[in-house]
Amino acid sequence: MCLLTLRGTFSRGFRVPSFAETNGMNVAYTTYNVTNQNFINQHLNANGTANSYAQAYSLGQNTAGNPNLKPEISTNFTGAAVIRPTDWLNFTFGYYYIKKSNYIAPNPLGATAIANAWLSGGDAAVPAGTSVTPDVIDTQNPTGQVRPYMVNLAYLNTRSLVTDGVDMKVNANVRLPGFLRDVRLISTGQATYVRSFNLTMPDGQVQHWAGTLAPYNAVSASGTPRWRANWSNTFIWKNLSVTPTVYYTSGYKNVAEDTNGVGTRSCADSANLLVGSAYAPSNQCHIKNWWDVDLNVTYRINDRWRVYTTVYNLLGFRAPADYGTYGSYLYNSSWAEKGAIMRSFQFGVNVTL
Repeated sequence: MCLLTLRGTFSRGFRVPSFAETNGMNVAYTTYNVTNQNFINQHLNANGTANSYAQAYSLGQNTAGNPNLKPEISTNFTGAAVIRPTDWLNFTFGYYYIKKSNYIAPNPLGATAIANAWLSGGDAAVPAGTSVTPDVIDTQNPTGQVRPYMVNLAYLNTRSLVTDGVDMKVNANVRLPGFLRDVRLISTGQATYVRSFNLTMPDGQVQHWAGTLAPYNAVSASGTPRWRANWSNTFIWKNLSVTPTVYYTSGYKNVAEDTNGVGTRSCADSANLLVGSAYAPSNQCHIKNWWDVDLNVTYRINDRWRVYTTVYNLLGFRAPADYGTYGSYLYNSSWAEKGAIMRSFQFGVNVTL
């Protein structure tokens, strides 16, 4: 008999600003790729190419505390349906919604957008409450425009940060049929789809992060892939268990509205995040998806002793090139680190005392 179970949760909470957000100072650096052609034209080598002063460099971001911050208010909702068609198999389909009102963040315009505005129009062009500290002059072209050294901004209350999406799970626990009846299969799969991840700024403009490298500054440019999934199947025969696990992370666009401003989601905007490496293409709009397969083999000697072997990235998938992230060099370590390390092995013994 098929069983259907419905469940849901609702909660509200708050978070007061931290000491760092109200009365601190945080200095960080991010790679800044100068795209202002007028600026570049003032800093050229004798052969007409951009000199080192106009190449990508580390731009400082000085985020100061704001004693007038309001507390964040969170609202969370989940709803799910659990379907059990048999006693050994069940499916779960759920929806989640998370909203933080008065979300506290550094000025969400981002250091890059403010630096771009300053290069285009000077101090008068930067948003209220922000400023730019100039760098030293270019000794090769001392009369050229000075580049930004440090972007100064403060924490503030945005209107809201909202994310919602779908979670799906499947669980099975059954003995295999026929001559394999001595083998038990335990199968577990889950997937998450991020439908939206939006920041509404104080002026009402909305940054869309899902499916891109945003949030860029807050999480070292790991980004927000829309799909993540894994599926493991454990085969147990007497004291031996073998578990292959498949992981999947979807690709994403090489853009980030929290760095380059609202509406910067076209392929033309992806060049703003290129790190300036000699290996970087002139444009990279999409980063490919990532697959991984791990294998674990465990043998239970007795009730106290077990030995195991784990092979990571069994099939040797390579990490897709990501020239926009700065968390690692040319690849995204948050999702594809195993593809940079390639195949690796772990051996161990578990003892229960």
